[in-house]
Amino acid sequence: MARPFLLYTLRIAQALMWLALLSAGVLTLELAGRTYDVANAQEAEVRLRLDTFRPNLFRVWHDTQAGFEDGQQGRARTQRGPLPALPPTAGFELAADPHAPLLRYREPSAGKRAGLLALGALDDSLSVAGLVFLAGSSWLLLGLLREVASGRPFTAANGRRLLRLALLLFGLNLWHYVAYILVWALVPAYHVAELAQPLSHYVRLNTDELVPGFEVGFILLIIAAVYQQGVALSQEAELVI
Repeated sequence: MARPFLLYTLRIAQALMWLALLSAGVLTLELAGRTYDVANAQEAEVRLRLDTFRPNLFRVWHDTQAGFEDGQQGRARTQRGPLPALPPTAGFELAADPHAPLLRYREPSAGKRAGLLALGALDDSLSVAGLVFLAGSSWLLLGLLREVASGRPFTAANGRRLLRLALLLFGLNLWHYVAYILVWALVPAYHVAELAQPLSHYVRLNTDELVPGFEVGFILLIIAAVYQQGVALSQEAELVI
């Protein structure tokens, strides 16, 4: 009973991976069309999603420092409320939203607008990094599932696929830092009185919730190393026999 259930599960998983690959292809075409629209838009308005409670780079360090300061004071600091809505003065507008405030401003450069879209900074669900993660992870997992379904789960090829998946996660997490530095360069340094840093330092990319963190990459790296070692030992045992 368990084996048919496992086979059905593998088939469903393969179908989902094929669907994810197809979605990646469709979204790539959609991103290309969206890039054209953004670059040739007449209004040239940019909408960026913000998280104004902590900067977008070195968030772990920021949270650690805040916890250390709270410990020194012996009490939790008073949480700042959401930023007030600001009218379109000084070239930008801040739309009030407790969860995801929006920064709006006019960007005359078509290249900068297209760059912000590609980075995933616009109030949009598309980004190059997100498509790379969706297509790359789906392709690697599909290859792994196909070998498992054929009755050959423990192969050197599957070990390499797990390693490449771990490296993909490492690469995309490192890219986050580069992407945020590019956002700092592309977005004007608008300031509000309630924040110590420019608003560009609080822009959120839409890949933050999509791409797993470094810790998942480390786990996959360990599994890949154990997997490859097991494959090597099984091959040695076959040679001995």
